[in-house]
Amino acid sequence: MKTPKTGFTLLEILIAVAILAVTLISIYQSFSSSTLILASTKNLWKAMTYSHNELTRWERSVVAPTSIAQGEFPESHPLTGFSWLRTIIDVAPFPGIFVRKVHYQLQWQEGINEYSYDAEIYIKPD
Repeated sequence: MKTPKTGFTLLEILIAVAILAVTLISIYQSFSSSTLILASTKNLWKAMTYSHNELTRWERSVVAPTSIAQGEFPESHPLTGFSWLRTIIDVAPFPGIFVRKVHYQLQWQEGINEYSYDAEIYIKPD
């Protein structure tokens, strides 16, 4: 009486390894994309939070005269690598109504792409 052979053939093992390789590659690509999206979202969240805090500070303080200021954050700052631009101008949205517009822009680099976030607030002039 002949006993049946058990086990996998070489072809079955090659097919299983190929399926496993394709699955692992797709999981790796998904993970690396998620990591890049997380980093971009984190930088955008930092920019939004800082901009709105700055605008709130300008809203609550005695407003300076119209001006333009810009710069970069120092190494010790959480926004290292970001640059900022603040513009304060007087505008008249309607005849006889004057307001002061404070515009704040943050720019940063992610790889080869450059991103920016703009926020502004209108406040009563002096």
